[in-house]
Amino acid sequence: MKELQRLVRIINKNLPASSPLINLQEESTLESRLFRLLRDCPSATEQVVAEELYGTKELPGSHRMLKSRFRKKIFNHLHFLNLPSDNLKSSNEVLYVCYTLLVEAQALILQYELKAALRVLEQLKQIATKYENTEMQIRALETLRGIYQDLRKLKELALSNAELEACYKVQAFERKALLLYDKMVATLKGHVADKAKALALYPEVISKLWEMWESSGSSKIFSQWHILQIAYHELRGDYEEIISLIAKSEKIAAEEHVNKNWYNRKYNAYIEVYAHLQSRQYERGLLLAAEHIKLFDNSSSNWFSFMENYVLLALHHRDYEVAVLLLKAVVENEHLKKLSDSSLERWELYRLYLLFFQENALADKLYNTKEIANKLLILPKDKSGFNLALLVLDVLNKLAEETVDDLEPHAERVRKYVHKYLKGEKAVRPRLFMRLVLLALTKDDPEELREQSADLLVKLQAAPLPGDAFAEVEIVPYEHLWDLIGQLLEKRRAR
Repeated sequence: MKELQRLVRIINKNLPASSPLINLQEESTLESRLFRLLRDCPSATEQVVAEELYGTKELPGSHRMLKSRFRKKIFNHLHFLNLPSDNLKSSNEVLYVCYTLLVEAQALILQYELKAALRVLEQLKQIATKYENTEMQIRALETLRGIYQDLRKLKELALSNAELEACYKVQAFERKALLLYDKMVATLKGHVADKAKALALYPEVISKLWEMWESSGSSKIFSQWHILQIAYHELRGDYEEIISLIAKSEKIAAEEHVNKNWYNRKYNAYIEVYAHLQSRQYERGLLLAAEHIKLFDNSSSNWFSFMENYVLLALHHRDYEVAVLLLKAVVENEHLKKLSDSSLERWELYRLYLLFFQENALADKLYNTKEIANKLLILPKDKSGFNLALLVLDVLNKLAEETVDDLEPHAERVRKYVHKYLKGEKAVRPRLFMRLVLLALTKDDPEELREQSADLLVKLQAAPLPGDAFAEVEIVPYEHLWDLIGQLLEKRRAR
């Protein structure tokens, strides 16, 4: 009780002038009313706020102060988030909990409540150890060491020093591994050409990470090794190997050879679905996607990334109704606007492809979705990636337009693109398909087109999908697009 009394005095002495939090139990204050309004009406405009809070058409001058105060208190609430209580917290969630405890301990130390700080730090150390967060273990131990010195707890001080020495050794390995890992991950976020250049670097980095894991026993390093292994096989197009790697990692985690908290179930779920998409196991992939989507919060960027693969699986499996429903869920998600411009443009491209199929290949029109991006400014610059999908879609639109009779200018665009960008063995599928497109644009005689395209179509069907280093995933399989081109040409001849 005496300790609680001291803590009460400390808090009472250091109380801020006004409450640092919004009192959500009080319904009449402007702060609580604004909170509920923004919670219940995420798209509320300033006009709506003015009407609901003040009964006016315009916001009064005092609202600026309310907004500033409200923002500060909202940020204060971030210190009290109720994170999931399961044992599979992400590393970021664990870090949040650890930093919260560290702030509590530091506040107690400032007020010289060392014994209370000890208990908080022991809790911090326990969590950091359980989740194998070396950095937070070190922060806890270093702070504990200072308290042990002040309280003359020599036995505990010696034990802390021994633990710290072991942690410092692991930390040294983890920091070296992080530099290697981050360097390679940066290449994954680049354009297709950048990924291809980095491919040769992976085997050496992967080998070094494995050695570091064996030397340190760090599950964090094992996790980085696992992620880069998958990335390497993804760049090479070894998607069956990726599926095997994921199964192997699940076995290793189950056998507790690494800390299970460093087994990223969400990451593996995402990659597993992507690997099934790329290895053309569409039916199995859709079943996995329907199950794995439950792992992701629809407010996170990971949810949108997962949904990209989910939509593409539906498109590749010709489940257009499912694809439209999934796209509709994305477009109506209020968190869509948080995505980067390049991500928004990709979603707009998927929408345009699906819209084209609805208008030109399906007997029944499905749901329509609103525009996601007004203009595509970033994707056209990725010449060996999504720019090809844009060119194909443009050609499809020209074939579908009744007013376009002269297709030669579009054929010339295709010739130039193939000559300039579709070179090398890794561009086999897009090059074969664009040659088919070129025939469709230049051959008026259907029999001549059928004869000259037959061999190319056989080669296209036999050509393996390239690795991710050399091409973006086909939004719609080229074979399906060729079927659609055949339908469009028949409509043109019937006019």
